Amino acid sequence: MRRWLNSRGAPLAAAGFILFLTGCPNSRSGDAWASAGDKPKVLVSFAPLYSFAVNVAGNDAEVKCLLTTTGPHTHGDATARQIDLARGCDVFIINGIGLEDEADGIATKLQKVAANPKWNVLNLGSKIPQDDLLEGECHHDHAKGGNEEHDHGIDPHIWLSAKHAKVMVEAIRDELKRLDPAHAAGYEERAAAYLKKLDRLEAEGKAMLANRQEKTILSFHESLNYFSKCYGLRIADSIEVNPGSEPSDEKLKQIIKKCQARNVRVIAVEPQFSQHTSARVIRDALRGSKEKPIEAVFAEVDPLETCDEVELGADLYEKTMRKNLDELARALR
Repeated sequence: MRRWLNSRGAPLAAAGFILFLTGCPNSRSGDAWASAGDKPKVLVSFAPLYSFAVNVAGNDAEVKCLLTTTGPHTHGDATARQIDLARGCDVFIINGIGLEDEADGIATKLQKVAANPKWNVLNLGSKIPQDDLLEGECHHDHAKGGNEEHDHGIDPHIWLSAKHAKVMVEAIRDELKRLDPAHAAGYEERAAAYLKKLDRLEAEGKAMLANRQEKTILSFHESLNYFSKCYGLRIADSIEVNPGSEPSDEKLKQIIKKCQARNVRVIAVEPQFSQHTSARVIRDALRGSKEKPIEAVFAEVDPLETCDEVELGADLYEKTMRKNLDELARALR
């Protein structure tokens, strides 16, 4: 089962930096890419970008994923393997929009330690039209009285919209054609085939939810804004603004009142987190309300920020998104 790993791997992170600084007689730069040969070496930051890149790359480029069971929100320090991957890659493909490219993000950390003379980052978020980007949620708990002016930033979860996923795939295609013009036709052909699959995914998802009278859900953390816009849903609120950080009691009360006022019944939960958390508190409070009981239910929606390494594959994105849509179609009336 996928899960967030906030502390697991910390000793490896420290060891990684020690190995980089002191050197290791049994490790050579580029070992992580030994099987790539002369192919372009494509490093992606996390799971959905792996699916996008592999579908375009085919056998003409080698694609590896930096983060799996640890997501971009909770990546920690770089490990020795991650440094080796960054040191040998021809391009590092990131989501951007503050997910991996902030001051203490994994992309910034790797650039400092990888010593890659050809360091090259493809920021997919920069390819999304500004008018299509959504404001992020507030990271201040106003329930505690924090009403000062502040910037909410931009929501980075663009990959969960099929519309934006297609833009990201096109950007990967163009970068691989630039790196490897000899195989440009193959990248073009495979990208076109995958874009058709994403077109089909988007159309099928919209059709699945089109006849549902309920359109508003409660999300677990602020990951589903682009998803909901793409598939015709609305988000009443998010339980956790920062993943893994439980809301205050006052914030929980506000969410419960908001759900009661808007008759929100479906609560999106994530496989990376236990359901025995504030999500269960909200569900039980809605069900047990004497004033206005609501038969609230869970729908498991995976934002694809983490995955087990064995699940990485060309079809991971499509499988996960279809499962998400199936779950919501089942739960919504």
